[in-house]
Amino acid sequence: MKHHHNHTPVVIADTQHLTREGLRSILQPHYPGVRSVSGREELQQVLHEHPRAVIVTDFILFDFLSIKDIGELKKQHEAAGIVIVTNAINQYQIKELNDAGIKTIVLKKDDEEEILQAVGSGLKGKKYYSGSVLDVLLRKEGPQEEAYLLTTSEIDIVRLISAGLSTKEIASRKHISFHTVMTHRKNIFRKLGVSSSTELILYAIKAGLIDNIAYHI
Repeated sequence: MKHHHNHTPVVIADTQHLTREGLRSILQPHYPGVRSVSGREELQQVLHEHPRAVIVTDFILFDFLSIKDIGELKKQHEAAGIVIVTNAINQYQIKELNDAGIKTIVLKKDDEEEILQAVGSGLKGKKYYSGSVLDVLLRKEGPQEEAYLLTTSEIDIVRLISAGLSTKEIASRKHISFHTVMTHRKNIFRKLGVSSSTELILYAIKAGLIDNIAYHI
């Protein structure tokens, strides 16, 4: 069943070719005018031409410095819709996006129907959280999770991961057990809402924890 919003372009904004093509294959049959961009300059150009476009993007893996940065884009282009499609998210990030006026969020693990529902909601200017995002939002968190702050030790481990050290090498460097490093790693991923070392490094660069010339992906 095709959707009837052909006059409003859907723009996939993602730095990863595979993600752009995957989303295009899902959206193209329903929204024939789907376009894709890989950087901020291209995106700004499309929004200049089509101020009511719906942007489908990942706030971690696209050309945004932070959630505040994507919020500024939303302020500059109030008529545009923004649909977040990301690998992982936490409650704090959902709140930040909501505060920035971005209330349509799905995860990349969600099925095709939920992604289409999200884009359809974005076109109508309506809020939509997928079931997996609602699970995160409704989950009861303890004091540590609510803080969403890394300890000094965790920040040090983020920097060592970014420098390309393995878990075994980090354990040796810090004189702690392999298991302790794995526990720290798991906690860091949970707090930051990331699901891979690559995402962690990108997050760390954007958060200013490491310099963008001193990491290994």
